Amino acid sequence: MSSARILVLAVLLVAILASTAYFTISREGQNEQAETMGTCIVDMANRTVCVGGKVERIASLFSEATRMVIALGAGEKLVGITTFDLRDPIMARIYPELGQIPAIGTTTEPSYEEILKLKPDVILADARQASILDEIQSRTGVPVIGVRINVNENGASGVFTYRGFEIVGRVLGGEYEERGRQLASYLESKLNLVRNRTSTIPLENRLKVYIAFARTPLITNGHADPAASAGLVNVAYLPGRVWYPVSLEQVISWDPDIIVVHAFSRKLGNYTVQSLLEDPNWQKVRAVREGRVYNVIVGLYGWYPGMSVVNVMQLAKIAYPELFRDLDIEKEGNEIYKTLYGVDGFFTEISRELGLYVPEDTSS
Repeated sequence: MSSARILVLAVLLVAILASTAYFTISREGQNEQAETMGTCIVDMANRTVCVGGKVERIASLFSEATRMVIALGAGEKLVGITTFDLRDPIMARIYPELGQIPAIGTTTEPSYEEILKLKPDVILADARQASILDEIQSRTGVPVIGVRINVNENGASGVFTYRGFEIVGRVLGGEYEERGRQLASYLESKLNLVRNRTSTIPLENRLKVYIAFARTPLITNGHADPAASAGLVNVAYLPGRVWYPVSLEQVISWDPDIIVVHAFSRKLGNYTVQSLLEDPNWQKVRAVREGRVYNVIVGLYGWYPGMSVVNVMQLAKIAYPELFRDLDIEKEGNEIYKTLYGVDGFFTEISRELGLYVPEDTSS
C-alpha cells in the first residue's frame, strides 16, 4: 500500500473518530441542557417559564399561591410568604406554621433583598401582573410562576378555574404533580355540580347580585364569579377590575335582588348585615327592603380555593333554593376542606364563628 493511500486512510479514521466524539459530546451537552432547564410550563399569565432541577425552596408573593402549596402538601417547602399571609385568619388556623415563615412583600411590592437572602428555587406570584413577574424574575434570577384562581377565560373576566394546582404541582414534580391534577379535577367537578344546573337558566331570568367589600359596602367586586357560576348576574361586573368604589346612587340604580356582605366586615369594616338592613339610606335597594342580605366569605387577599367553590354553592342555593334542594352546603364545605387540607368539620366551625349564612339542607 502506497504511503499516499495510508495517509488518506489515516485522515478518514481521524475524521470518523472526531465525528463520533463530537456527536457524543453534543448529545451529552443536550442532556445537560435539558437537566439545567428542568420543567418548562406556560403559567397563568401565558408566560413560558423553565424551572431547573428539583424544587425544595418556594417563595410566595401571592396568598392564593400559598394556599395552593399548602393544599398540595408542600407547605414545608415555603421559605418566604407574602405579607398578607401573616394576616390570614383562615389559613393561620389550618396551617399555623405560616406564622414562622419570613414575609417577603407582595407581587406588586416584593422585598428583593429578603427574597435573595432566602435563595428560593422558584417564586410564585399573581398572574394578573405579567409585566411585574418578568421584572421580578429579571432582578432575582429566579423563575417566577404566575397563578390565580380568578382569571379571564372564554371572554369573561374573573372566572374560577383551578389550573393553578396543576401548574404548581408540575413545577414541584413527583407526588405533587399527581396531587395537583387530582385537586384541580376535584374542585372543577364540585363547581360543575352547580354550573351544570345554572347554565340552563336564561339570562333574562337570572337574579341580580351585588357583592359588598369588607371595609365598606360601597366598594364592590367586578368579576364574573362567584356570581356567574351560581347563575346570577353581578350588577357591578367590570372586566379587569377586582374591587372598586361605587356610589349608593349607583347601587340603587342597579337595584340588586341579593346583596352579599363580606364576612370580615365586622373585623375590617364598620358595618354588618344588620346595620345595612337598618340603614334608611339603603331602603331604596330591593335586596335590603326584602331582607335578602347575606354574610358570606368572598375571598381575602385573593380567593380561597375551597371557599370559592362553597361561595358558588351558597349563592346558587340562596337564589334558586328549589333547584338546589339536594345540595347540603355544610356537608360539601366540610368535605372540601377535608380534601384540601385534611381538617375535619372546618367549614362548620368557621361558619359559626363568623356567622356565615349557610342555606339549610332541604333535601328531606
